[in-house]
Amino acid sequence: MAFLARLGAPVRGFLEFLGDQAHLVLRTLRHALLLRTNQFGVVGGQLRLQVRFTGLDALWLIAGTALLLGAVTLIQAFSQLSGLGAENYIGTLMVLIILRELGPLLTAVLVIGRSATAIAAELGAMQLNGEVDALAAHGVNPYQYLLLPRWLGVLVSVFVLVVCFDAAALAGGFLVAKLKYGVTFGFFMESVRQALSNRDFAATLLKVFLFSGAITFHACHFGLGIHRSQTEIPQAVTKTVVSALVAVFSLDGLIAALLYF
Repeated sequence: MAFLARLGAPVRGFLEFLGDQAHLVLRTLRHALLLRTNQFGVVGGQLRLQVRFTGLDALWLIAGTALLLGAVTLIQAFSQLSGLGAENYIGTLMVLIILRELGPLLTAVLVIGRSATAIAAELGAMQLNGEVDALAAHGVNPYQYLLLPRWLGVLVSVFVLVVCFDAAALAGGFLVAKLKYGVTFGFFMESVRQALSNRDFAATLLKVFLFSGAITFHACHFGLGIHRSQTEIPQAVTKTVVSALVAVFSLDGLIAALLYF
C-alpha cells in the first residue's frame, strides 16, 4: 500500500494542478463577463502595459531571432538538397519548418523566458506584500485587475509576435534564396502560398490561443501560490518556466497529432 501511495502521489499532484489551472481559467472568464463599463478603463490600462512589455519590448528580439532562423533553415536545406532542385522546395520547407512549427513554438518559448517569469515574480511579490488582499479589501476584483489583463495582453502579444516572427523568417529565407539561386520575390512568395493551407492557419491560431493561456495561467498559479518568504519567488519562477515549457510542447504535439496525423 505504501508503494501504491508513492506511485499515486505524482498522479494526484498532477490532477490537483490541472484542477487549480481550470479553476483559475473559469474564474477569470466568469469575472470577465461581470466587468462593468466603468471598469474598462482600469483593465484596459493594465492590458496596454502587458502588451507593451510582452509584445512591443520583445519585437526586435523576435524579429532578429526569426531572421537568422529563416536564413539558417534554407542554408542547411540547400546544403543537403544540393543538385536536387532545392529551389523548388523553398515554399514547402518554409511552411513545414517555420510557419507551421517553429514560429509559434519559439515565440512561446521566448515569451515564457521574458514574460511568464516576470508575471510570476510580480504576482509573488504582490502576494507577499499583501497587495492582493488589499485589492480585494478595497473592492477590486483580483481576477479582473490582475489575471484578465495579463491573459489578454499575452494573447494579443503572442499573436502579433508570431506574425512578426513568420514575416522575419520569410525575409531571412528569401535573402538566402536570392543570393544562392537568384530567386525572385514573386516566385518565393508564390511557392510559400502554394504550400500553405487553411489547416495551417487554423493550427497557428489554435496554438496562439492555447499557448498564451498556458503561459499566463501557469505564471499566475505559481506567482499567487507564494505565501511565506521571498525565497519562494525564484522557486516559483523556475516552476513557471519548466511547467509552461512542458505544457507548450505537449499542446504543440497534441495539435500536430489532431490536425496532421
